[in-house]
Amino acid sequence: MRAFRLALAFNHILNPMNRLPPFSESSLPADQQRFFNAVSAIRRRPISGPFLVLMHSSPELCARYAHLGHYFHSRGQADESLLPLRVRAFISLIGSRALDAPYEWAAWVNWALEAGVHPDTAEAIRENQPLLMLNEEESLICCACQQLMSNDHQLSQEIFDALIARFGPQGVVELVLTLGYFTMIALPLNAFESEITDAQKKLRKSFSPLIVPPARSIERSVTASLKPLSDPILQTTARLTLLTNHQDLKGGDQHFLDRIVLTRGFISPAFALLLHSPDMAARIAHIGEFFLFESPIPSAIHHLIGLLAARELDCTYTWQAHLAGAKASTLSPETIDALECGKPLNRLCPSEQLATDYCYHLLRGNHHVSAQLYEKLLKQFGKSVCIQIAATLGYYVMMSLLANAFTLAPPSNLSLVDL
Repeated sequence: MRAFRLALAFNHILNPMNRLPPFSESSLPADQQRFFNAVSAIRRRPISGPFLVLMHSSPELCARYAHLGHYFHSRGQADESLLPLRVRAFISLIGSRALDAPYEWAAWVNWALEAGVHPDTAEAIRENQPLLMLNEEESLICCACQQLMSNDHQLSQEIFDALIARFGPQGVVELVLTLGYFTMIALPLNAFESEITDAQKKLRKSFSPLIVPPARSIERSVTASLKPLSDPILQTTARLTLLTNHQDLKGGDQHFLDRIVLTRGFISPAFALLLHSPDMAARIAHIGEFFLFESPIPSAIHHLIGLLAARELDCTYTWQAHLAGAKASTLSPETIDALECGKPLNRLCPSEQLATDYCYHLLRGNHHVSAQLYEKLLKQFGKSVCIQIAATLGYYVMMSLLANAFTLAPPSNLSLVDL
């Protein structure tokens, strides 16, 4: 994540190639076709992009993604984000460039222009040039995204206060999760080099594509400022009130709390924050339920992914949520300690090493996976689990952005179910 920046110059083009074969509904077992139909109905257009990637692995998870995606994608509907489409689209452009995500750029750039983002601003983002045409709101959003996606991945108090004054508590929660959502879906898209189809292009105005730079180093420089993630001194107070009871919500929103409780049995601190946007919170809980309880990824690899996301985002909350499970898995204590301290990971078994390399390629460098590594991943894990690893990583990155933005401190008994 330290590779995220909006001021990188490059002169080369990486030509992506879709790594997934064409998908056919008829290839699904009969009991899975209902999820395909659900995604088609929610999307109201042919299944494409991140939903097509996920359909190759888990149609059920794909349907859950589509339900959350509707909240951010929809235009002029009752069940959509509080944030104007212009704000969501502007964040999508920033996230697309920061993640070198050409599919997301292609999907959103025309929507952004139609919603009011200045063409010169969009072009400057695409070219990684200084953003000189920003209005006050865009400048604030850009600063917030840059802070969350670089350095120590924390929002300054000044920026946080300005966001609250402009958007209110629900708006700020949704702003952070908009950035997290686009990150979550960009990682699988990048991993499988998904491209916008010719049919999709015909439905859009002509646009300049986002160019992916050549592969860059994925090494992270370790500095003395790398904060420990299990230090109790780091306890802080959440920046927003935690909503944990029915009486904390409006009567019409209380059923969303019930939906979240059904997925976990209680309201964790993360979801007590997310309940400032109750509908969105319930949709995220439904996705998280899959990763927590239905994931096909082996336990050690699953917790390793969470720890890698936590360390990369410098997120104490996510780290602590995975720590007990990681220690109970086959991950070595030396690996966990080295990861927290930013030291070389020398005690990984071959599958753990491949998963680590995969995550680092998606989080660092140009956020894409080399053909050589991709072939090794396929051989070790298979297509379905490779998709799941990228999706799982994206989920924990999204939740880490939330915890960091609102200085969410982990309680002493935190576990995986708190995510």
